[in-house]
Amino acid sequence: MGALAVYRAAFNDVQRTDFTVYTAAGQALLDHQDMYLAENARGWRYVYPPPFAILLVLLAQMPLWLGALLWYLLTVAAIGASVIMSANLLGATPLRRKPYLLYGLPLLGLATLLSSGILRSQASPFMFFFMIAAFYLHLKNRPAAAGFSLACAALLKVFPIVLIVYFIMRRQWRAVLATMAALILLGVALPSLYWGWHFNLDQFARWVDVVGHPATMENTDRAQTSSLYEQLLDTTKPRNQSLEALFLSLGMPVELTRYAVAACAALMLAAMWISARRIPLRQPLGADESTPRVAESLLCGAFICWSLLISPIAEGHYFGALLLPLTLLMGHADQASPTRRQKTYCLTAGTAFMILVTSLTVPVATAVWRPLCIATFLLWLLCLRLIPVALRVKSLETCP
Repeated sequence: MGALAVYRAAFNDVQRTDFTVYTAAGQALLDHQDMYLAENARGWRYVYPPPFAILLVLLAQMPLWLGALLWYLLTVAAIGASVIMSANLLGATPLRRKPYLLYGLPLLGLATLLSSGILRSQASPFMFFFMIAAFYLHLKNRPAAAGFSLACAALLKVFPIVLIVYFIMRRQWRAVLATMAALILLGVALPSLYWGWHFNLDQFARWVDVVGHPATMENTDRAQTSSLYEQLLDTTKPRNQSLEALFLSLGMPVELTRYAVAACAALMLAAMWISARRIPLRQPLGADESTPRVAESLLCGAFICWSLLISPIAEGHYFGALLLPLTLLMGHADQASPTRRQKTYCLTAGTAFMILVTSLTVPVATAVWRPLCIATFLLWLLCLRLIPVALRVKSLETCP
C-alpha cells in the first residue's frame, strides 16, 4: 500500500492524490503567493486553514517521492496510535490476551475507509488522531494536553472544534482554556512570526471566503457562488456521508436541510447532556484512576459520532474517527457477554456489519443513500444506550 501511495503521488500520469495539493500550497508560501489559489495538475485546490500550510513548506522542498513516502509513514503512525489509544481505554478486558483481535477488529471494520485515506494521501488520519487523543488524554487526567490535541484537530479540519461542547458539559475548564490558548498560539501567534500579522489575518479571511462561508450556505447557493463546489462543497456527492447529505437523498427540500440538521444536532446534544448528568464528574486531577470509567468513555464515543454527522461536509475518510467508539463497543461486548458463544457472535456480527457498511460506500449506487451516515447514527444510539448499563454494572461492582 505504501508503494502504491507513493506511485500515485509521484509517478502516476493522473494525479489522484491530495499530496500534490499540499506541496503546491507549501510552494505558494515559499513564493509569497496566495495559498488558496494553489492547485495541483488536476486542478484540486488547497482548502485547509492557513497554519497547516506552514508544515507543508518542508514537503514542497523534498523530492516528490520522498515527501510522499514520509507522508505515508506518518499516516500509518497516526492510525496505529489511534488504535492503541482507543484500546488502552478499555481497561482489563479479556481481549488483551488476543491483541490481534483487540487492534485488528476495529481496523478491519474500517479498512475500506482507512485504505482510501492512505492511498489518496488525505490529512484526515491526523485529524482523527488528534480527536481521539483529546478524549484519551482527558480520560487519563491530562486536561492541558487534551485541549492542545483538540486545537490541533480544529486547525486541520475546523469542525472538530464542536467537541469543546463535551468539555464544557463535563466542566473540564482546564481543557477548555488549553484549547483556546493552543488555538491562539498555533493559529495566530506562531504563524504571524513566520509570515507577519497582516498576511496571517488576510489568509484567515481568504479561508473564510473560499471555504468557511460557502460551507454554511445551502447546496444550491454553493453551486452558484463557490469555485470549490465540484471539488469539495457539493453535498450531494456520494462520498459525503453527513446528515445534510442524507436528508437531501431522502428528498428533503434544500432550503429546509440546514434547519433539519440544526434540529437533529440540538436533539442529539440534549440526549447526550441527559446522559452526562447521570455520570459523576471525574475525580480531581492527580487522583489515582488507572482505568477510565466506561460510561464516560462511551459518552466520548457518542460525541465523536455527533461531530461527524452534523458537519455539512463529512467525507467517508473522516469516519476513521469511529475507531474510538467501535473499540469501546467491542470492549463492552467482550466484558458484558455472559457466554463465550454470545461474545463471539457480537464481535463477529459487529465487525461484519461495519465491513458491509463501508463497502456500500464504494459503489455510487449505494453510497448516495449514505449508509455510513446511518451506521454512525446507530453507533451513537448504541453508545448512549449502553451508558446506563455501564453505570449499573459499576454500581454493582462497588456494592459491599
